[in-house]
Amino acid sequence: MNLITGGHTTLLSPDACQTAIDEALYEALDRPNAPSYVGVDNPLFFRTSPIDTIAYIWDEDSNVGGFLETSEQEEIKSENTFIGNQKTVRLKKWMKSIGVSVEAFKTDQVGKRERIGSQIGSRMRVTKDRTAMVRVYGDAQDGTYFTCPDGNSVGNNSHTLLKTGGTEDNLETGALTPDTLWTSFVSLHTQMGQDGEISGIHSPKGLLTCTTQYKHLKEILNSELIADSAENNLNIFETDYGRVAIGQSLYLNSAWDSGTSKSTAIHIVSDYHNIFRKVLSDVENDLIEPRYSRTDSWEYRSRYLEVAFPGTWEGYLLLTGA
Repeated sequence: MNLITGGHTTLLSPDACQTAIDEALYEALDRPNAPSYVGVDNPLFFRTSPIDTIAYIWDEDSNVGGFLETSEQEEIKSENTFIGNQKTVRLKKWMKSIGVSVEAFKTDQVGKRERIGSQIGSRMRVTKDRTAMVRVYGDAQDGTYFTCPDGNSVGNNSHTLLKTGGTEDNLETGALTPDTLWTSFVSLHTQMGQDGEISGIHSPKGLLTCTTQYKHLKEILNSELIADSAENNLNIFETDYGRVAIGQSLYLNSAWDSGTSKSTAIHIVSDYHNIFRKVLSDVENDLIEPRYSRTDSWEYRSRYLEVAFPGTWEGYLLLTGA
């Protein structure tokens, strides 16, 4: 990008060049995607918040338990809450550095500077979304990348309850049908907390699946009449759960990862799930001048520091769909 003044070519300052590249990067990063596409910046499926440390400590507490019926002048029964399982999650740094020769940078006859910004922004979006999907939702049954503080994968049939020592199951199996989806909804509604009491706050608010399973899920949830049936009964999903959001991600397709049930799974979350995204730095960019380079090149660096992970299993349910 050159300015022509009085027959002379005046090069833009490094700051102006970086601004031009940055603007192209942010435009590509914020570019709209397919309908119902879910990325790591979706607040329904990833609870995002800033963090100012390199590591995040998450623990499970026993909860307070249910209220006790108490007779007149009966001695008050007091119970203690306590911290049980704990885990530490470290932030991840992701970087991209691209060098451009002085000759190409000065002439820039084909708009290479802005093109680099656009390409980096596009690849940053892909990396952010793919990493979060593969390592959190795609790994929900396996626990290869992350486990809950109790040591189990986030979708599991034997989560330990701290207060009672019992277990809770948030994993439903079977092919995707109206019946298995309804069973999953009921399981989320009746999910117990760490004190062994039904939480009573977990209603399905978001469903996430891969692109190949999305159409079938959408038909089951939003058809006026019961899907996959010749009967003309009203579809309770449409009448009672018509506002439940349905999202899709191509990174949950089997082509991206061979995790258990990845390409068939339905991930169901309530408003109070504990799947987090912690961000120390969303986007940072630097333009390094040639005098600091051994190859006489400009260098554009972009980085971000964040991590997405399941804090705990409460408010989440996995239907394998297979």
